[in-house]
Amino acid sequence: MPPRTVHIARPATTTPAASSDVVQTPARAAPSRSALDRLLDPRSIAVIGASTDPGKRGYQAIRALQDSGYRNPVYAVNPRGGTILGLRVLTGIGELPAGVDVALIALPGRAVPAALRELAAVGVAGAVVLANGFREAGPEGTRLQAELTAAITETGIRVIGPNTSGMLNAASGANLVGVPDVPAGPISAITQSGNMLISLLADNRALRGPGFHTYIGLGNQADVRYDECITHLAGLPGTGAIALHCEGLQDGRAFLAAAAEATRHRPVVLLRGGRSEAGQRTALSHTGSIAGSDAVATAVLTQAGVELVTRSDELALLAGVLATTAPIPAGRGVAVLSDGGGHATLAADALSAAGVELATLSAATRSNLRALLGPPAAIDNPVDVAGATDTDPTVFATAVELLMTDPAVGLVLLVGIYGGYHLRFDTQLRDAEDATAHRLLALTRQHAIPLLVQSCYAVDQPTNHQILRHGGVQVLSSIDHAVRAVAALHHRGTWLATADQRSTLRPPAPPTGAGTGHRGGLLDEPTARRLVEAAGLHTGPWTLAATLDEAAAAVADYGRACALKVVSPQVVHKSDVGGVQLHVTPDTVAAAWTAIADCVTDNVADAQITGVVVAPMARPGVELLVGATVDPIFGPVVAFGSGGVMVEALRDVAFRAAPFTHLEALEMIEETIAARMFDGYRHLPRVDRDTLAAFLVRVGHLAAHTPGLAELDLNPVIADDTGVLPVDVRIVLTDHSGPSTNQPPHSDR
Repeated sequence: MPPRTVHIARPATTTPAASSDVVQTPARAAPSRSALDRLLDPRSIAVIGASTDPGKRGYQAIRALQDSGYRNPVYAVNPRGGTILGLRVLTGIGELPAGVDVALIALPGRAVPAALRELAAVGVAGAVVLANGFREAGPEGTRLQAELTAAITETGIRVIGPNTSGMLNAASGANLVGVPDVPAGPISAITQSGNMLISLLADNRALRGPGFHTYIGLGNQADVRYDECITHLAGLPGTGAIALHCEGLQDGRAFLAAAAEATRHRPVVLLRGGRSEAGQRTALSHTGSIAGSDAVATAVLTQAGVELVTRSDELALLAGVLATTAPIPAGRGVAVLSDGGGHATLAADALSAAGVELATLSAATRSNLRALLGPPAAIDNPVDVAGATDTDPTVFATAVELLMTDPAVGLVLLVGIYGGYHLRFDTQLRDAEDATAHRLLALTRQHAIPLLVQSCYAVDQPTNHQILRHGGVQVLSSIDHAVRAVAALHHRGTWLATADQRSTLRPPAPPTGAGTGHRGGLLDEPTARRLVEAAGLHTGPWTLAATLDEAAAAVADYGRACALKVVSPQVVHKSDVGGVQLHVTPDTVAAAWTAIADCVTDNVADAQITGVVVAPMARPGVELLVGATVDPIFGPVVAFGSGGVMVEALRDVAFRAAPFTHLEALEMIEETIAARMFDGYRHLPRVDRDTLAAFLVRVGHLAAHTPGLAELDLNPVIADDTGVLPVDVRIVLTDHSGPSTNQPPHSDR
């Protein structure tokens, strides 16, 4: 989509909204438009706190609207009256006609709540609050934000901000940010920082990117949040991709659900700030101790189909490419076409590092390329033309066509100096390069295969590059940027191919029961096992023994070596305090019982030992960690990875927001180092991935639907060719509605 600058010369006298007749005309909103629709696509705007001072936002906003070509009614409000930039100034909010869509409030923070009430009284749908000094400004700001929230709740008016850079609809010229000359295009953006908008615009300009549709500066999100903006933007026909900058979410799970739905229709690219801050975690379980907030956020956002970037210069890049370029179809690879071996090698290396496969070209394709390019050319992917285009750049188009007709190719990446041949070799080649650009565009449409171009001459802006960009083919100067864009197109194609097998990530329905019936805190192991087993997760045979005689009888009954594990409300990690004895036989059960009692008593002050869990020793297998926690931002999350005593050392763990699907469980498994051991690694048994995935799905359902569940830790879980068996079960609850967890000893064999 060609970039279009939304800018008109500012009239010397008045704008179409300048006359007193226009000011008095009621601005009626279409009944079908919601308040949020009216806020983000206003058909009428009031500037509250309009000013004659060019240094004030109340002046700059009116000028920006005029300069951006906004043709709908604009109303200026200031008690002093007069005129500003040709507009007659109203002396009070009450003079506004009924039903104005949006008010830009350029007033001090303390005046905002009262202004909102006045605006609601005359039917204004939404407001953009510029003032700072609210929640971000300490106790006094928090009090003021509470007043603002009360006014929003009371009036129902929708508010962007406070402390916002504003809102901009480039298509209509509704520029409430004040940044001039914003090119219109398919990128919609949401940020929490006005500087990030400037960064996006600057990077897009440097890249000659496709331009912007809607921008929303959320500020500190007193009302309007990311999730509803994402849903709104994804539904706009003019949005090709959504670029996000985020430093904090009011409702992380709602964000995930909105993103998971939006990415089925529009690409979403996210740059997060504050990634190094550790999330709130308890030390009661291994799961909690290794679940860093950044690792969780990265996993669950990727689960939702969001393309994550960690560099600010990639946000505009990927948003522009994804907005204009079709994703790589799942199962197909990339064909690299180069006019130099150096670029070809660098591109191949970078694609491999990014996990993007090169297409294996058919014999027919290679034969046709040899006939076209001659003996010196390299015809295996990457393809190097080896000088065949030096005097005739149109050969590029023929070579691209041969690659696009190969069934293994899902995208063609053209790297080198295409577009600069008339600058590098002969000016008479300009027409040939321009004709090649037109033909390349036609080929992408004819074969429905995306094309991306990297050229050393991109900064020179030759006409052939402009032809490509206007046709939706992005031209980049950096191989690293080009490969990063290809990787994003690969990710998107893979995700879309399986979108119907993925979770909606909607927040789990609130539990309907009265809770688990257990008091909050760490459950003893027998109670935890019963809770897990009630959810359909088999934990193997076990017995709760309250006395040495009961323990000895249980070991004898099992007829095989057993593990004895202390049951005590004061003991969190049993093995750390000598509360576990392994390979216990009838001959050693008494010694094991005594050792547990002595060690626990010595290591844990006031330990109350209520018995031991007796369970047959598990068969050798792969030791895994499976756990769940309630992330303070994203809600219930399941962790999976390498288990046993090495869990913290290896930190081999993957996360998914719960509940999740079988496919998502399989993907989580493959992200771990542990998965490399599932095919009979050395002496270890094979592990069936589908069986393990089904187990993880059940854990996810338990995590999402158990009232009061704070943490679940199954470590280790032994997986082998017979199934999946949790050896130890630890659960922490926050529910205080039930009776004590201590129950009479009994056998669960």
